[in-house]
Amino acid sequence: MEEGMNLVILGIGNPLLGDDGFGVEVARRCKTCNDLAGVDVVDGGSQGLYLLPYLKDRTHIIVADAIAFGGTPGEIVRLDAEQVPAKLSVKMSEHQVSFHEVLALMQLLNYQPQEFVFFGVQPKSHLWGEPMCAEVASSIDAVVEKITAQVNRWRNHTNGTHECFGAAQ
Repeated sequence: MEEGMNLVILGIGNPLLGDDGFGVEVARRCKTCNDLAGVDVVDGGSQGLYLLPYLKDRTHIIVADAIAFGGTPGEIVRLDAEQVPAKLSVKMSEHQVSFHEVLALMQLLNYQPQEFVFFGVQPKSHLWGEPMCAEVASSIDAVVEKITAQVNRWRNHTNGTHECFGAAQ
């Protein structure tokens, strides 16, 4: 790992809810990717508030998740920190905390990574007990490749989070 860079790759979601398991599967594949050796990779599941310790003091954060952005199932979107809403809302339980709220809490706690990249995939369904659809499953390797490329850019100091990727590549 580059000196001074404290990087984490975080995959979030619930594999029991079909396409929602996308981020978790990306994390699993990143853990076995030789090009990402030495990088902390976290299967964040649907941990909500419990993700904060994994994000504290990180200089570089990459997140993978299934998000509804109006694309076609399996379409990939790359977002910077400014493009992912950080917001709080009233909750009845700590188990209802979304990643948007985790981001808002990071801001309140002054957890400010130098770089933040979010890779999302458009889900087809989030039905309980259903498998991941073929379109979303086929996007996993492409996102792992994009994550690997981003980590290498950071390692080589060739780019920050502001490079644009086209969607669905």
